[in-house]
Amino acid sequence: MFNNIYNFIYLLGLQTIRRLKKFGKRMKEVFLRPLRAVTTLIFTALIVIDKFALNTFHEITADVKSLFENTKRVLSEAKADNSSTKKIRIKNLPVYFRKMWQLYKHVFIYAGNLVLPLITFIIMLNVIFAVKDTTFALELTYNGEVIGFVKSEAVYKEARNQAVQRLQIKSGDVTADNGRQELIGNAEYSLKRVKLSQISDASAVCDSLIENSDCEITNACGVYIDGDFLCAVKNETDALALFDNILAEYKTEDDAEVSFVEDINYVQGLYPDNENTVWDAKKLSEKLSEKKSDAKYYTVKEGDTVSRIAENCSVSSADIFALNPELKENIYVGQKILVEKDVNFVQVQITKTETHTEKIKYSTVKVNTDSLYVGDSKTVVKGSDGEQTVTELVTYIDGVRVSSKEVSRVTTKEAVDEKIHVGTKRNNYYGGSQSTFSYSGAKFCWPGVGATIISSRYGRRALNGWHNGMDLCRPGGSKGAPVVAAESGRVVYVGYEGMGGNVIRIDHGNGLVTMYAHLKSGSTCVRTGQYVTRGQQIAQIGDTGYVTGAHLHFEVRVNGNRVNPAPYLGIK
Repeated sequence: MFNNIYNFIYLLGLQTIRRLKKFGKRMKEVFLRPLRAVTTLIFTALIVIDKFALNTFHEITADVKSLFENTKRVLSEAKADNSSTKKIRIKNLPVYFRKMWQLYKHVFIYAGNLVLPLITFIIMLNVIFAVKDTTFALELTYNGEVIGFVKSEAVYKEARNQAVQRLQIKSGDVTADNGRQELIGNAEYSLKRVKLSQISDASAVCDSLIENSDCEITNACGVYIDGDFLCAVKNETDALALFDNILAEYKTEDDAEVSFVEDINYVQGLYPDNENTVWDAKKLSEKLSEKKSDAKYYTVKEGDTVSRIAENCSVSSADIFALNPELKENIYVGQKILVEKDVNFVQVQITKTETHTEKIKYSTVKVNTDSLYVGDSKTVVKGSDGEQTVTELVTYIDGVRVSSKEVSRVTTKEAVDEKIHVGTKRNNYYGGSQSTFSYSGAKFCWPGVGATIISSRYGRRALNGWHNGMDLCRPGGSKGAPVVAAESGRVVYVGYEGMGGNVIRIDHGNGLVTMYAHLKSGSTCVRTGQYVTRGQQIAQIGDTGYVTGAHLHFEVRVNGNRVNPAPYLGIK
């Protein structure tokens, strides 16, 4: 067995070696043939290059060598010839150069072909490096002085407008002709190539125009509010400190972001040197403490409502209630209502996170069950509200809340739904069965409003003997349904009668009396001796007395004898 395994492995090794040798030969042929071809091609190319391109170089090399040898020889002879004067040597130089040109003309041409492109390339590089950091710009000349370079005429116009506005700020400079002096004249400009670093922006040109004008100017820091100039101060630090102090008064919480509603900018530059323009810190502080507008109140007139006042004053009702926290819907004549709060010269905006708890109202789930009669219900699980913690990003302006954005809402307590069982079992109060009926030609009106189910008729019943009246109930629940007088008459009894519970009896004359039993406690709305009309409500259906569910027990008595109510109600 082991010999067989050995022989198998031996033969497998031999076959593997043979296959590898064949594969190696094939790969050698595949790679060597292209390699030989490429080598041959390169060698041929080198021969061709040497033959045609470098042949001239080889020839020129020999001639250059000869040229240098002849030049060296001529110089040696010139030095050795002491009899020749310097002038004669100089005179013979053109002759020598002419001969050299005739003998070695091709050498000079070849050298020129090599050197001239190189010199041209070097010059081109110098030009590129010299031009790349330059551009064409307008050179501005004002009052004989070059004040800068700008990319376009639009930049200059912007700079001039800035300079005019800055010098006209509360300067009081006016003329009789046009009401205002021409504080900045027009500059002259011409096209020039300049370095990029020499290009000026509108602000720098503005300062140069002002500096070269004829006005009295000073270097100061301008304070701009929403783009409008307020004043200039000598020391920018003083202005920053005043505005920072205003913000500091409102910052009471670490996470609150406090800023100005207005866009406030500080522009360092040249400004008219007069008291109307340049303020000290005290004057600026007094200005910032002023009101931009005063509060407005509305005096309530006859017939006014909050919504009508809001419409007249072009505000919303919500804004009025926000400005007047103590205000109610009921307002009175002469009452003063704040419709617009006073506005500070600069308004402070505070944005901060606030959290509050909101209730999650529980839902009521009704489940039908045949363990209860129709109209009856039972709460099996009492509902309870849940709670949520709401986080909002709230914005206040000068202490008045103006907006809010909900950030998150986390439920901390789940609401518990209220579960109510609603009865579906049909009322069968005295053991009889419910019945359907046709209704026509009634003498009386129907005493139970909506109580169209007859749960027990007049007559004998299987379980508990004779039934003296007719029981009426309403689909979906009878309790609380209105009970009306079946016919006009006088109330002869209102009170409580044992099994009948709360009872009302009405005498309609000629010995005819109707009775209404099991009435809801506290629902009686007539009294003994009162005359009632047909269809007038006298009480509500209830479940007082001996009952298993809310219904109306209706009886008709003739000369004291109980009779079947069906014919009087038009029931067949």
